[in-house]
Amino acid sequence: MKFMKWIVLGSGSIVLVLCSLVLVSPKKAYALAAALVQVTNTTSNPVPIQTAVPASPYFGGMLVEGTAPQSVGPGNGTLGVSQIVVTSLDTKVDQVNIYAGLLNGGTCGGSTNIEAATNPFLIVKVQPNSTVVIPAPTPLVFSPQTGYDNLPHTCVAAAMPLTGGNVYVTVNGFLK
Repeated sequence: MKFMKWIVLGSGSIVLVLCSLVLVSPKKAYALAAALVQVTNTTSNPVPIQTAVPASPYFGGMLVEGTAPQSVGPGNGTLGVSQIVVTSLDTKVDQVNIYAGLLNGGTCGGSTNIEAATNPFLIVKVQPNSTVVIPAPTPLVFSPQTGYDNLPHTCVAAAMPLTGGNVYVTVNGFLK
């Protein structure tokens, strides 16, 4: 019984000293905690290192008018699209096709150089004078596509071949 009394008394004393240390000198308490929770990266036991957020965010916008396609994009690299926003500027329902554009020359951002479409391919119906937000919990991947000019391009294109109209499309994502 006496032994148990000494253990409780000793433990209580240590806790009291540590609490007073925290109150008197918080920097030393943080240093003590950091020393106790130290992660070391060694060659025999490496800690995996991976960037949590891609370093190159991307934002692009395009005004799609009539039935002509329009494109936007970085031009190269892989684009992970996390959100597409389509805003109708019309008084009728618009059907907007959003896809990876195959170019016949030039760079992303044009309307006369989009020859064809490939995956990913989305069809979006937008009500008159309204906005549709398309979130992608897992990014839509737009990888470089070899166009009719035999060059790889990373472009997101949009068109309204059936309905025509006026919409504004914004693309948010990250470049890899």
